[in-house]
Amino acid sequence: MREAIGGTLLIQLVMFFIVIYVAFLAIAINYSITFRVKNQIITLIEEYEGYDNAKPYIEEYVSNVGYYKANGDFTISKDVCVNNTNGYCIEELTSTRGKYYRVTTYVSFDFPIIGRLTNFPVSGETRVIFDGI
Repeated sequence: MREAIGGTLLIQLVMFFIVIYVAFLAIAINYSITFRVKNQIITLIEEYEGYDNAKPYIEEYVSNVGYYKANGDFTISKDVCVNNTNGYCIEELTSTRGKYYRVTTYVSFDFPIIGRLTNFPVSGETRVIFDGI
């Protein structure tokens, strides 16, 4: 009887660590996708010299990449964001030499049984897009 209880405990312990390992991998993959989406949006804005020119390319990329669109608490107000309906926020900022954009994507941890835990913002800025010389 003692060995049966020990075997059950060992199986439960192994299952617990497998669940923790799979959860860690899922979080790491979701986090890396969020960084990749943020970097690609920044690249597209810089390539097409502004959000207005890059908007169709950004929307096409986000729809094809499999980015989980977080609907959580955006730390930036909806009036400031150019687009925050697809789980990312693009904020247009100005400097003395031109304008630049701050792109914020959100890592969302939404588990089936537990639900949404939280959203972590991941931000980055473009280089300055010059208005003219």
